[in-house]
Amino acid sequence: MNLLDRVIAQLSPRRGLDRARARAALDLVMNYRATTTGKRGSSWRRASSDADAASSRRNVLAYVARDMIRNSPFAARAQSVIANNVIGDGIVWKIQTDAKAKPIRKRLSAVLKRHFDTTDVDADGRQNLYGLQRLALNTIIDSGEVLVRRRRRRLGDGLALPFQLQVMEPDFIDTARDGLVAGVPEGNYVREGIEYNQIGQRVAYWLFPEHPGTNRPGARIYTSRRVPASEILHIYRQDRPGQMRGVSWFAPVALAIQDLADAQDAHLMRQKIAACFAGFRVAPEDDRIGDAANKDANGDDNPAGLNSISPGRIQNLRPGEDIKFSSPPGVDGFDAFAKMVLQSAAAGLGITYEALTGDLSNVNFSSARMGRMEMDRNVSSWQWLMMVPQMMQPIGRWTLEALQQVAAVQVPRDLELAWVPPHRMMVDPNREIAALRDKVKAGFASRQGVVRELGFDPEDITAEQIEDMAICVATGLRFDSDVNFQSQFAGDGGRAPATTNGDQNE
Repeated sequence: MNLLDRVIAQLSPRRGLDRARARAALDLVMNYRATTTGKRGSSWRRASSDADAASSRRNVLAYVARDMIRNSPFAARAQSVIANNVIGDGIVWKIQTDAKAKPIRKRLSAVLKRHFDTTDVDADGRQNLYGLQRLALNTIIDSGEVLVRRRRRRLGDGLALPFQLQVMEPDFIDTARDGLVAGVPEGNYVREGIEYNQIGQRVAYWLFPEHPGTNRPGARIYTSRRVPASEILHIYRQDRPGQMRGVSWFAPVALAIQDLADAQDAHLMRQKIAACFAGFRVAPEDDRIGDAANKDANGDDNPAGLNSISPGRIQNLRPGEDIKFSSPPGVDGFDAFAKMVLQSAAAGLGITYEALTGDLSNVNFSSARMGRMEMDRNVSSWQWLMMVPQMMQPIGRWTLEALQQVAAVQVPRDLELAWVPPHRMMVDPNREIAALRDKVKAGFASRQGVVRELGFDPEDITAEQIEDMAICVATGLRFDSDVNFQSQFAGDGGRAPATTNGDQNE
């Protein structure tokens, strides 16, 4: 009991007993060790703040992450691995409509290819749609969030569709605009540069016309302008309910990666010191440093001529002379330390250690596949829970609006744009394809489901197979993939001839 409990127990034993019972019951309820307030829990930073208040210094995190990507090979590698797996060659569009007329689909495809598959879609004229996807994801990884602005264009500007996309870093948001701001409709409020209405919907963004960190000669300090939210896509990974802005993905691992970089610098310095081979001459007492007789050809003090050591040299020493060599410090344990840090960094970023480092020395098929399966789940969630719903589907709606303005294109009423992520790379194609084939044979999966699992469009695969079969029939070519061709040799154990092409009758 503390002093207060003892005083109360002396004055009122019953009250003191009640307090002791209540304290004992409370100790039984609060049995989570993480709630301790003792020495072991002194490093916790307990805060009841919401998601955005906890990340109020997200801009500092973004600056740190960008510096790491510029200077740390592992940070740059992590960003590249995530982008390559989530975006790859691009999350491609697919036309969905019940309209069976081939000319309609063909005209729509031609328009979309001309706009999305060229740099016409980029307001800066540098990337196609898939390059913009990668650019957006790179910004999400380092800054935690990205803005994509629709730039409306005139029909006479020579574009297939009258709009372009501009990818913008979150630095464009004027976070100084906060609270009740002049020019905001009554009832609306601004929080960190984002304007909300009375029911909490985003209605506008306050953006600078240029990046506030530009060093372009003649650049001026601009006042932010109000841009309707219908023209802006704000893309980020939402980790907590009510989170309105994103946080750099490097936040949990930044210190670890920086510690590794510092340790690498120290390790290199130790290696340089260890590589130094120095000898020290112990001179006899009769040597007089500074005498002309004890100087070498360069005029330096060198009584014994030991300024340099060459291989195979035999040096006679004068009576009383001695040579001692340095013992540089050794370097031990750095590999284990570096691996531990990189493993924790990979875990914090949601990728495998092997993908982050390229170290495959301790990997077999089973371990590589298990690690890859977990990483694939993360990649799939980033695709289908972030990139597709927050970026690609809204761009699809903008595309349908733009198609309505193009008089030369007949737009079916049920037209929709679907999005297909890049196909998943296999660890061991021979084993994995056989396993997928057995799943379909056993009825545990459909052929279309397996095709989607690999990242391909089942309709496109079917259309290409039909076209291949038509070409084979027209040319007389036969391949092992032709079931009808294989069935002709069922009586011979199912073995086809050694050749896989040529005339079937030969």
